[in-house]
Amino acid sequence: MPVIDQVSGFVLSIVGALIGAFVQRKYDHIVERRPLNQILNFGDDAILFVFPHRAQIAEAILPQTSTEDFLAMNNFMSALLAIGWTNNVGVRDMNRVSSDDKRKNLVVICSPKSNTFAQELQDILKNKNQPIFEFTPKQGPEWAIDIGVGQVDSKSFLQEIEYSRQDVPRNQFPEKRFDDLAVVTKVRNPWNEKNKIIWLAGLRGIGTWAAGECIKKHWQDIYVKLPSNQKDCDFTALLDIEYKNSDITKIVVSQVRVLNQT
Repeated sequence: MPVIDQVSGFVLSIVGALIGAFVQRKYDHIVERRPLNQILNFGDDAILFVFPHRAQIAEAILPQTSTEDFLAMNNFMSALLAIGWTNNVGVRDMNRVSSDDKRKNLVVICSPKSNTFAQELQDILKNKNQPIFEFTPKQGPEWAIDIGVGQVDSKSFLQEIEYSRQDVPRNQFPEKRFDDLAVVTKVRNPWNEKNKIIWLAGLRGIGTWAAGECIKKHWQDIYVKLPSNQKDCDFTALLDIEYKNSDITKIVVSQVRVLNQT
């Protein structure tokens, strides 16, 4: 065999192996992200983050949001990158959501305690008799989550009191452990049934942050609790959250309910 034929055969075998490896990686990536795509089965429209309005800083131009809200949105953006989302993504202050905005795919940040749009959404879902994990106010600044057979509270409020009793300076609170509760809910958009709404909310800010991180890092824990033949269904999930030293250290998906698919 001429040397040139040997060289050509060698080169072609290398090229074929590289192409095969590339195709296999692409296939593996599609298979790997398919479950997450089933959870994040948005419609074809753009995605709009709806975040709560915070106290305005005089020098700021843009609407203000909290650190935890930002981290929740940033974590969710990572999940969108993981599924290869290519459509537009925008943000909207809860006070500036138009009727056209409501028709898009929405990611709602925070509970009704701080987000009035979340309250509007929760009221609609309750009127539809959706068995969501519902945020409900208590006396003072505390809220609870109604799970249908009673209310569950965030331990963080009592932990905060206990640290104060121990004379821990408030500027050292970020180093301490806090336990919170959060909810991730996915529903069909009531203003446009072709699109979806995913609602990320905690009883405290750290819970909201963790709800976004759950979609980024622990979505499989929701996925395995969904019916085998309804992995793309609407659901509401209750999360137990552990925070310590400026980080989310534990997320447990304690309950997942399948919602009415209407």
